[in-house]
Amino acid sequence: MVKWSVIALLTLVTLSSCEILGFEDISDVGIQEGARPIYAALDQWDEIISLPPQPINNLGKIYYKDSFIYVVEQFRGIHVIDNSDPTTPLRIAFIQVFGAADLAISGNTMYVDNYTDLVAIDISDIMNVIVVSRVKELYSRESKRYPEGFSGYFECVDESKGFVVGWEETELLNPKCIR
Repeated sequence: MVKWSVIALLTLVTLSSCEILGFEDISDVGIQEGARPIYAALDQWDEIISLPPQPINNLGKIYYKDSFIYVVEQFRGIHVIDNSDPTTPLRIAFIQVFGAADLAISGNTMYVDNYTDLVAIDISDIMNVIVVSRVKELYSRESKRYPEGFSGYFECVDESKGFVVGWEETELLNPKCIR
């Protein structure tokens, strides 16, 4: 009898603690605002190419070097802007680098994160960039399983769909993950 009373008391304390801490059963929450992962196909995430200028949607780090402005498009790549005449900056290219969040440049070499890898890209011909080296698995995959700086519901990552290269805020039906 004492054994069951202790178990009942522990269960009650545990359930109360969950409510106090804000945990809840999220198995059937209906439609919720949240974040959904954006995937790059398993065979395309490391394809780094120069493309025509693209719209800037998710602004990240800005880097200035030799009259050029390099703007990170979070998780998609790098916008290249010719700023030799600051009164009329000219977008000249977009370097597709899935998973990009940060960059640095030394000489004609741009260093960019490419999902879990760090790549060195020769940018001497901005319209025909060349990957000159790659450090594989430098960054943790675990950090890509959650939307960075986000608090709330999100769609759980399904690695069979590819690599997560970003997150978009949207309505979710019965999301299973919360942070």
